[in-house]
Amino acid sequence: MSFIKDKLQLDVCIGLFSKTIDASFIEATGYAGMNFVIIDMEHGLASSAIIHDHARAAKIGGVASIVRVSGCDPHAISSALDSGADGVQIPNINTAEQAQAAVHAARFHPLGKRGVCRFVRAAKFGTLNRDVYFESDNNKLIVLQVEGVEGVKNINEILNVDGFDILFVGPYDLSQSVGIPGDITAPEVNELINNIAMAAARKGKTLGVFVDSVDMAKKYIEAGFKYIAYSVDVAIFADACSYVIRGINE
Repeated sequence: MSFIKDKLQLDVCIGLFSKTIDASFIEATGYAGMNFVIIDMEHGLASSAIIHDHARAAKIGGVASIVRVSGCDPHAISSALDSGADGVQIPNINTAEQAQAAVHAARFHPLGKRGVCRFVRAAKFGTLNRDVYFESDNNKLIVLQVEGVEGVKNINEILNVDGFDILFVGPYDLSQSVGIPGDITAPEVNELINNIAMAAARKGKTLGVFVDSVDMAKKYIEAGFKYIAYSVDVAIFADACSYVIRGINE
């Protein structure tokens, strides 16, 4: 079992989204004490080559690397895991069928239908024992994002799908889905998130969420969320720069 899975069984994990193409930021994230970094291919600039560099940097820095692919595409999911990343995150899951397709794309037989190539970085370019590779990669983290009204409507059916590890809530996309984009504290958004949380609790499924403030992070941790994605690396960097400027000018 991967170390991120081990930690999630015992404790809250804190990470961030990364949109940078500089692997130094990924490595530094680990040195700072983050537990995971989500390398973003949905809203970020990461290419397949950059994903490989980021996965290496994450291992050096001691932080788990999770690749958020752009959608429920089997090739994209398999390619992300071929990089040696510790897991994959799939956005916009609205139905049980989509959830099952995501799991199948991320797992080898008998758990799924992932394409096989033993000469990728995840298999140490063919030098890793075949059986060890198939077993270890079938333990990679799978995170499914529910971030729309349709997904919430089908939440119980999605949760009945076996094989994924974390149900991730996207408050901003939920706000968009109810017609109030960006208003993530609105009662309508909170109601949707509560519905997801209650359904997940009944199934014993680990919950994740995006937050962009410390207070928001604490709120969700108290509510039982364990996979906390705090903001985005470039935004954190911008905030740090602003903090320096304000401090000097005071």
